Amino acid sequence: ISANEARAMAAHGVSPARISDWRKKRRLPTRAQALALATVMDLNFDQLERELTIIETKADAETNEGFATLLQKLKGQWHFS
Repeated sequence: ISANEARAMAAHGVSPARISDWRKKRRLPTRAQALALATVMDLNFDQLERELTIIETKADAETNEGFATLLQKLKGQWHFS
């Protein structure tokens, strides 16, 4: 993210500290922040939202054995359209 893009993100209410957290993989953007990111970077919000959901799902499965088991059962049946 360039300096101009960071300023545009700030205009959308996303702080530079939050952008830093994304870069350092400490946090994922909220959906409102993802919408701001998609707007500023001219990204497809639907695709970005799906990718964030996949990342969140994988992280949840790493820390929750029951959830991981459920995902294994659903594997191949559950997908993004």
